[in-house]
Amino acid sequence: MALAWSSPVYLERRRLLELLPEAPGFAIWLEAPAGFGKSVLAGQLASRLGLRTLWGSAALGEPKALLAESLGVPPEAPWAAVVAALRETPTLVVLEDLTGREALSPLLRTLPCLLLLASRTPLPYPELPKLLAEGRLVHLRAPDLAFTEEEARALFGGKEGWQAAHRATGGWPLPLFLAALTGRPPEPGPLLQGLRESLSEAEFKEGLLLAALPALPLDQAVPATEALFQKGLLQRLPQGYRLHPLLKEMALRTLGEEVRQAVHEAEGRLSPELLAEAYHQAGLHPELLALLERPLTLRIPAERLLAWQDLLRGGGERTRLRLGEALLEAGKREGVPLLEALAASPDPGVALIASGHLAYYLADPLLGQDLGAAWAHLERGLALLDQVPPELAGRFLNDAARVPWEEGRPEEAVRLLQEALNRLPEGSPYRLAPLTNLAFLRFEQEGALLGHIAALEEAVRLGGLGPANLPGHLRDLGRLYLLLGEREKAKARLKEAAEAPGSPLAALEARMLLAHLEEDPDTLARLVAQAELWENPYLVERGKSLLAELLREPGLLEGLQGFLARLTRALLTQEPAHLPPYPAEREEQLYWHAARYRLLREEGDLNALLALTDAKERVLPGLLPLHLLPRRLPELARPYPLTEVLQSGWKEAVALRLAEIPPLQVEVLGAFRVRNPLGEVELKGKGREVFALLLLGLPRDEVAYALWPDLAEEAALNNLYVWLARLKKALEPWGVPTYLGEEGLRRVACDLHALEKALEEGHAERVLALYREPLFPGLDHPLLDRKREEVFHRVRALFLKRGEPIFLERILEIDPLDEEALLLLVEHCRQRGQKARALAHLERYRKRLWEELKERPSPEVEALLRSLQG
Repeated sequence: MALAWSSPVYLERRRLLELLPEAPGFAIWLEAPAGFGKSVLAGQLASRLGLRTLWGSAALGEPKALLAESLGVPPEAPWAAVVAALRETPTLVVLEDLTGREALSPLLRTLPCLLLLASRTPLPYPELPKLLAEGRLVHLRAPDLAFTEEEARALFGGKEGWQAAHRATGGWPLPLFLAALTGRPPEPGPLLQGLRESLSEAEFKEGLLLAALPALPLDQAVPATEALFQKGLLQRLPQGYRLHPLLKEMALRTLGEEVRQAVHEAEGRLSPELLAEAYHQAGLHPELLALLERPLTLRIPAERLLAWQDLLRGGGERTRLRLGEALLEAGKREGVPLLEALAASPDPGVALIASGHLAYYLADPLLGQDLGAAWAHLERGLALLDQVPPELAGRFLNDAARVPWEEGRPEEAVRLLQEALNRLPEGSPYRLAPLTNLAFLRFEQEGALLGHIAALEEAVRLGGLGPANLPGHLRDLGRLYLLLGEREKAKARLKEAAEAPGSPLAALEARMLLAHLEEDPDTLARLVAQAELWENPYLVERGKSLLAELLREPGLLEGLQGFLARLTRALLTQEPAHLPPYPAEREEQLYWHAARYRLLREEGDLNALLALTDAKERVLPGLLPLHLLPRRLPELARPYPLTEVLQSGWKEAVALRLAEIPPLQVEVLGAFRVRNPLGEVELKGKGREVFALLLLGLPRDEVAYALWPDLAEEAALNNLYVWLARLKKALEPWGVPTYLGEEGLRRVACDLHALEKALEEGHAERVLALYREPLFPGLDHPLLDRKREEVFHRVRALFLKRGEPIFLERILEIDPLDEEALLLLVEHCRQRGQKARALAHLERYRKRLWEELKERPSPEVEALLRSLQG
């Protein structure tokens, strides 16, 4: 055993030290792998307390023998003698490197000292749960010991790089400290060796596997994964568990063979997609190529396949098939010759898939449409249908249906899609695609917009879409929600599309639409430049049209003759002659009629808009400003955002939406704020007092007498009516009675009312969250003073009844001289061994009592002070 030490080099962990007990009779358990600062924290606690400190490592022997030697007790003496010697002087005992095999039960049952246990693994002592339940044990694990961003910044002492170091280490103290000290990443050898010693074999192997994975999905975790997370070595993200970047880099660099072995051992556990990532990351390239050759439904995003393309070009037919599709999905025509060679394969399955991809992408206007070549590949595939399994045939027919659709033969496209459904087995995830495509065709042919949206949402919900299809579905949903004017839904789906891997072009269009929605021309211009690098004419035109609209600059569209560019130019120049010809696609027809109505105000275009889809007037918010609607048709304003209708001053339209107007939001606890759906309401002069008294539920006549007691009844009421008229104008600027009626205020959501409800129910936590002082700030009236007193005493009584520190501390925040709350709080600190904290509370009370009232504490408080100082 040895005396404690403390180094000024280390950052004082005040956040943690304040959680620890400070008196004998309590225990602390620090459980974390090597390098998490357990010894440093123990040393800082010892320095802070100034107690006799005995410090030892279980790696050097049994704790009883080590303690006996330090205390001068014969080594063969029983635990009772050691316990008695510890009781003679207040002592901090620090025991490190515990494994759980040590005989500590006698010490834990008696706790004659302040005991700190440090271990790298869980300890099995039955006394620990009991101590925890009694409030006599503080248990800190790796996530608690990890440095926060604020602590990392302080550790670096103003030097650059603290953010990157904290991000790389996840707050792991040892490598973070070394990075701060040296300005360089720490050496992997000692850290990995320390981890190997701190973890079980299963945990260490799980860490090696995670070094080869971008993330392990949460549902594929095993107990060893959770153990690593609890020890602070993994991050838990929405996409799964991820090894801290620093550990990942170290493992791949120095333990490559062990990582590869861990990947091999996990082959039966990981999904094929995840296994492919692991193979690539671990350098198991032959295994990756073999996996890609299997007739499996691998859903690997195009971006990942393109990142591996140098390797994949040397693979077999199925591998090159996957690469060819990925190239086309990314808008790269070099995928065409790759697939054309495979379309001649003697393997009918490979040939059919290649022909289906070629038919689909060669019919795509975004890739330089070649319908003649697309039809040739469609015909070649049809000849192979009876040579392949039904599911493969159904997938081909779904892809091939694009060819007749793009050629203007929707009936033929429907026939191919229905044949695809006939061939695809019930329960096949590939049925989603033809079902969604049929819904799209019904929209185009019949205007079934809502069914189209529902089919897309169902496909996304069921999760059967592969990475090549999901971004496009999400982008389409974003576009359709924009058509309905549902901007928040559109943003959500577009953000998902922008972040989803698998279809770079769909993601790029989604980012363009987002930048336009967020009115961010700089980002939109960068995205247009990306589209130009992709050499994609559609996306270039799409982006420039959005940018021209945002900047109000028709000159950006010079030389562009597509539908979007011509439509945007017509609107910007206000020239109907610039409108493009009437389009064939229904979505474009909606935009065409909307543009023409905006330019010419002919109700025939408005009627056409309403007739084009089953959504009827729901398409108007995404296409026409509210002020352009005919005033004789207020029902057309129903789908517009409520705030827009309220701001318009269109009383007939507001009256139709009255039930939708949300309650008036009122704060009177700690602040005086009133908000209606249009924002902050400014109440001036006497209007604030009128509103406050109405909020208390006083009838109008009582409000008048309370505010103008020296006036005659009629004069007081006249004054009140003047202020009520001003109040109504401020609360309801849209001109339709909503919040202020003959009986007073109505439809109000007030924090005072919520507080009083919580007080009635005895819900102390809710009261704690709500109660702020002063009540009705800035107002002075006897009725309000009476209300303040009443509410405070009800809050205080509830908090005293609960008697827990958080409630007692709140009472003392409100009234620092509340002796009853103080005594209860000090007693609680004493029970938890927090002597210093109890003393601090008493000293603050004594100082404030003298400064404010020039009084001495009561005998009870003085006695407590003496007992704690002694």
